[in-house]
Amino acid sequence: MAPKLISDAEFNRKLNDPARNREHTLAFLDKGVKPFSLPGYVPPAGYRLLISRDEKQCRLIKDDFTAYAVKIVTGNFVVPGKEHCTQVMVWRTFLAEYQHALNGLAQLFFAWLLETYDIVVSDKEQTGDGRRFWEYRITEAITNPRYEVMVWDGNKEENELHVIASEAEFVSKWSPWAWGTDPEIHPHRLLVIARIK
Repeated sequence: MAPKLISDAEFNRKLNDPARNREHTLAFLDKGVKPFSLPGYVPPAGYRLLISRDEKQCRLIKDDFTAYAVKIVTGNFVVPGKEHCTQVMVWRTFLAEYQHALNGLAQLFFAWLLETYDIVVSDKEQTGDGRRFWEYRITEAITNPRYEVMVWDGNKEENELHVIASEAEFVSKWSPWAWGTDPEIHPHRLLVIARIK
């Protein structure tokens, strides 16, 4: 549901280790993939941007090494009748040789998700890096009049949505409210960015 902070994720340990990354990448390729075109992004020479056949995972790959990966799940419980998506795995390598290919990729992918699904919702568990990623996306969206930014409280019987009016309000009130380590509360607090009012 929403941001419960965790120390690390299994996919991070797998993909950070070059040998395990290659093994993980080959398994992804073996399941079947197709080329993916992301508006505003041209993969550098030698890189391929691919999406799984079920369109639930996207990766930027050079040779047999994953430089960037994201998994997508969909649902419709935040706004009944409206499908939303969640990135349940966002990973990028920290190895220097790949950084030029990753410039701006996460932001472009996130923008594509918003254009495709209208509503993007945070995942229920995040590392510190995941929290930082969402804080950037939230503050960017708050300043963009095309988007509405909200928090969803799944702990309430009515599953309340509250609009976040400003960056200051997000930083002082909603960010500390949304993230924490209580397994009974924090997995049920979501951050929501919507392209529709």
